[in-house]
Amino acid sequence: MRTLYRFLRAHALQRLIPRSRVAFNPRKPVEIAGYLSMAVGVGESARLCADALAAAGRAISLSDVSTHPDETSFAGWRPLSPSAETPGSRIWHLNPPMLPRAILKKGVANFSRAFNIGYFAWELETVPAEWRNAMRYMNAVFVPSEFTRRAIAPLTRAPVIVVPHPVTEKPAADGMREKFGIDKDAFLVSFIFSAGSSINRKNPQAVVEAFRIFAAEAPRAVLLMKASGDIARDEGLRDLVASVKDDSRIRIVTDKLSNSEINGLIRSSDAYLSLHRSEGFGLTVAEAIMQLTPVISTAWSGTADFCDPHNTWLVDAALIPVVDTHPEFAGLGNAVWADPSPQTAAAHLRGILLAPERARAKAEKAREFLLRYLAENSYEKALHRLAELQTG
Repeated sequence: MRTLYRFLRAHALQRLIPRSRVAFNPRKPVEIAGYLSMAVGVGESARLCADALAAAGRAISLSDVSTHPDETSFAGWRPLSPSAETPGSRIWHLNPPMLPRAILKKGVANFSRAFNIGYFAWELETVPAEWRNAMRYMNAVFVPSEFTRRAIAPLTRAPVIVVPHPVTEKPAADGMREKFGIDKDAFLVSFIFSAGSSINRKNPQAVVEAFRIFAAEAPRAVLLMKASGDIARDEGLRDLVASVKDDSRIRIVTDKLSNSEINGLIRSSDAYLSLHRSEGFGLTVAEAIMQLTPVISTAWSGTADFCDPHNTWLVDAALIPVVDTHPEFAGLGNAVWADPSPQTAAAHLRGILLAPERARAKAEKAREFLLRYLAENSYEKALHRLAELQTG
């Protein structure tokens, strides 16, 4: 039944949604629609958008279309400048497979009364048919990276504008090493990932391999990975945890942590290691940069917009065919993603260990670059660009 629903959604429901004829009005409030009360990446994307537009003085309204709301997780999150006025435009922080249900929940007539902008975070160069079908009813598309823009722009006549996630320096809890029993003088490597968004794409197996190569010559090294997912239900996560159960220097934490605790973990780390096969943006990489933690990252996909050899430690990668059971990647016969080298990553870890002051200086350069990049590609500037296109 689930397979049948996915087929009908991709090829029937997506085609039934009408495209709004409303013009973009920069003077009217912006509505942010998404999984605002869910602990998922697209939910964080919507919350970041709301905060950024409110901070810029833009009148906003919110539409929470969460499928499994958890308001207690975000009790401290509040928009700065909500508005009850009818919105002129709406930013959908949902990928196409999530859209039909949300649009039907709000009402098709309601959908047609606003200028609709899709915020689409796709992670491959090949785009699924369902995503292509969804392009026809969006008036504009925002994407988190140039990598994603190149994939999506040829599929629509609507404007496609790069708007990276507006990462900011957020509170970081102290005492995270003590919380997890990690010595003060240990060389701590960290990685944060969600198993639900394809554990193969996040590629924690390569992080483990790189760490083991490095740790053979670094007896004080510890790897701590924070994973979001259910071990009981996720076979990939379960296998990963089982593969390190006899290694006391590798910890995989699946407990629920607050944002400040996750930030504290990253800040207390000596290196952040992301050997992703592909990223639409790379939010945790950007968050690590913001916390001044030296970053080792795959040299491909969305992170390339703000990671370069001058500010991060890049891991070159050959491109290999995508092999994954995740529904998003089904039927993409020609898709490829990165295969980063654990040996190269291990060598970068050694370099950071042996030259900590140099690593700190490089991390400061990364933060300075990221701050400039985010300021130059903000939501506010993207909305101004849309206004120019309407009058141009």
